[in-house]
Amino acid sequence: MAGDGAGLIIRRLAPADLPLLLAASVLFDHPLRPEMARRFLAHPDHHLFAAMADGAMIGFVSAVTYLHPDKPLECWLNEVGVAEAWQRRGIGLALMRAALDHAWLLGCEAAWVLTNSSNRAARGLYAAAGGTASPAARHGDGVIMFDFRPAA
Repeated sequence: MAGDGAGLIIRRLAPADLPLLLAASVLFDHPLRPEMARRFLAHPDHHLFAAMADGAMIGFVSAVTYLHPDKPLECWLNEVGVAEAWQRRGIGLALMRAALDHAWLLGCEAAWVLTNSSNRAARGLYAAAGGTASPAARHGDGVIMFDFRPAA
């Protein structure tokens, strides 16, 4: 759990937090599906960190750690969302740091996220969180991959 001294708390959600998550559906791209949300929170390789103020979710980052028979453990950062009224206050960065710290604690050797080249806010956030945009990792029409590595 982390806070910023102004009542902001960042923490990983657990299965018991399902009502809190469902109440924050507006933060997501699409309406939440309660059964999928329940399964996500219950799965040990799926991670949802929430930024909370006054007991309500105001932001989140979702991530997945995954295994492959011939590769090291990695973390895919899927999505970051912060309520419009709370944007540009460092909440997205705090969420990214919480997710990355968790990935490193789990033993992930790398983490990555994709964004569109036109998404300046996301590009700025991922760079501020320590991500490196790889010119070799440009995919399709303006998609950029940001790569993260744990500090040595």
